[in-house]
Amino acid sequence: MANTRTSKTYEKYAWILLFVFWVLHLVLSARDFFPSLQDFCLACVPGGQTAIQSSTGMTWSQLASTNPRFANFFASTLVDDGISGVGLAIFGMVVSLTSFRRGEKWAWYVSWSMPIGILAAQLNVYFLTGSIMVILLTVVFVIVSLFALFLPYRQFFPKKGSHGS
Repeated sequence: MANTRTSKTYEKYAWILLFVFWVLHLVLSARDFFPSLQDFCLACVPGGQTAIQSSTGMTWSQLASTNPRFANFFASTLVDDGISGVGLAIFGMVVSLTSFRRGEKWAWYVSWSMPIGILAAQLNVYFLTGSIMVILLTVVFVIVSLFALFLPYRQFFPKKGSHGS
């Protein structure tokens, strides 16, 4: 049974939004391989505290110099997080580039990990830092990823009468 429905442009290219977000996730996850970059907060207002500063009261470099054993343990945890994040990002990129793009239903469901993951992770950062900028960026990223999911909705879930026989 072939789908005779013609895709609209925004349906045809919505996968690109998810793909770009997964690339961004890859870059941000790769940052965890370099613990000293934890002193740099992309979503903090100038002068705001990073998650490490609000948790420990120190910058990464201060933590590494005052408690090197804990810093080494924490660095290995960050690297583990980076490995998981990079793996998830690569999986998300492949899904969006292939199955989501082709309109396979399972890929639509799996792609919900993007807005849900952004929301969960950034709420955690907000609770650590109290940065309202984190909330603003979260809202933007969640809304855009929801657009990426709902714009091609009919590609994944066609109306009952739109199938050819």
